[in-house]
Amino acid sequence: MAIRRRTHWLTLPTLALLITVLVGACSGPDGASEDTRPAEGDRSSGALVIIGGGLSADNEEVYRAILDRRAGDGPLCVIPTAGASPESSMESAVGRIDRWGGEGTARGLLLHLEEPEAADLPATAEAIRECSGYFFTGGVQSRILDYFLPEGRETPAYTALLERFHAGAVVSGSSAGAAMMSDPMIAGGSSEGAFEDGLALDADEDGVRIRPGMGFISGATFDQHFLARGRIGRLLIAVAGPSGAEWGAGIDEDTALILEQGRARVAGASGVVMVDGRGVSPVEHPAEVRGLTVELVGPGDEVDLVTFSVSPAPDRTPLGAARDAGFDVVGEELFERWAFLHLLQALGADERESWSTELHGFRIELRKLPGFRAVASDVEGVEGTPLGLSVGPFEVNLAPL
Repeated sequence: MAIRRRTHWLTLPTLALLITVLVGACSGPDGASEDTRPAEGDRSSGALVIIGGGLSADNEEVYRAILDRRAGDGPLCVIPTAGASPESSMESAVGRIDRWGGEGTARGLLLHLEEPEAADLPATAEAIRECSGYFFTGGVQSRILDYFLPEGRETPAYTALLERFHAGAVVSGSSAGAAMMSDPMIAGGSSEGAFEDGLALDADEDGVRIRPGMGFISGATFDQHFLARGRIGRLLIAVAGPSGAEWGAGIDEDTALILEQGRARVAGASGVVMVDGRGVSPVEHPAEVRGLTVELVGPGDEVDLVTFSVSPAPDRTPLGAARDAGFDVVGEELFERWAFLHLLQALGADERESWSTELHGFRIELRKLPGFRAVASDVEGVEGTPLGLSVGPFEVNLAPL
């Protein structure tokens, strides 16, 4: 796959300014809380804090999840490569992180495609190695790949970043900064396009666009703004198709999926949809899919990434019929904002064993599996659904009409 690369040569004044920004000193936080970060070498690799976009400045739980997983005494470095206005998005993120970690906790690394040559500078790699962790801002995830891995080439900046991750430094990111973490990576496309055209493994094809990602985790893929934007269709197709992803996670807004030591935990305001494709059954028709497993996990829930078993947060109670909003969807309504969230709430609260609809030449069916759970807290969450809603597992089957 060819990757377009913008080539703007650095002038000497610009180069000097860039090096100053990258390697400038950063004072430690004043009056910060007790440091609970792991020492260097305590972990084989760092944690991933994968945020579904729309991160509120007040979401202390998610910011603490990032700050508590730093490794070393360096700053938490904000990398705005994905943004259309990288400097402003960098400054905004630095301010938000400093609010929770203390002034001087975060440092901005102004790495962007206007100056792609900086990815090969020793000063850039050195600045990256000084960081205790990383936060990638939102925007367009392909910009991150085009900067750190232009045409698939590993730059010194990428090598330094990967070294720090394997030494225990946390890697976090929101929206595009979340999508880029996996390999393969969802680069774009809609749920409707997923069902109409399938996977787009080439930049010129229609459908769900797939390309190699940054590879902090392989064999998985992440989608963001997930429930808010009705993206269930494109994640199902990405996992079911020949993308290389065995499983995927659709992370809603203002919510994070924290991956470390073979487990995942949800934090924040909404939920995460886990899609497991490891048990997909072979079928004769190339457009047919049988045996995908889907479940919604809520804040405080944990997932064993080996067995995919879910441990709900301890304060959850069964979702009774009184919580059923009588919600149902037909056809393309499935891809409307928040529709899949409300559907899962309804299926969890009543006695239906299955649900199905027809769209874009397919029948899609959700069928409850043994061990099915439907629990939530008594606190109201997004869109009038209960906070901590945790429903599943479902088997998902797709069949052409």
